[in-house]
Amino acid sequence: MQNSAENLPIKSETAVFKKFVTFWIHDELFGVDIIDVKEVTPLMTITPIFHAPDEVKGYVNIRGEIQLVINLRVLLDLPDREIGSDSRIVIFKPIIAEPFGILVDKVGDVLEVNSELIESESRSSTQKIKTSLVAGVCKLEDNLLILLNARKFLEQS
Repeated sequence: MQNSAENLPIKSETAVFKKFVTFWIHDELFGVDIIDVKEVTPLMTITPIFHAPDEVKGYVNIRGEIQLVINLRVLLDLPDREIGSDSRIVIFKPIIAEPFGILVDKVGDVLEVNSELIESESRSSTQKIKTSLVAGVCKLEDNLLILLNARKFLEQS
């Protein structure tokens, strides 16, 4: 895996580094704490749930376990789009909430980021998206990584 955060300071004993699972939505790079993620699955048949809120895409059966699928584009107030071949479902651990995952356009790398470089959410950098889900932002060499709080996904739906 290529580390997009190559320009970050060299690890030291005092620096605290965090790992994030990254993904793309609407040409924006997002990440969630790797500790919260159970797995990333290829897209499978999503069964719709009638009369569910717009952000609920449906549910999937993964190895006999039913997982609610949230359309993160809708939660972030971004335009919806057709599911593509690169689309994936990021499934979260049960410590976050009942079994659920988020639909993303494309999965990126796992990035290790110096926590000192993570800035608290900035209105100017995230003005296009719903800021209640944003945990922070981190400037990478070639992108802005918007960090999301997975624990708030179901609160917003």
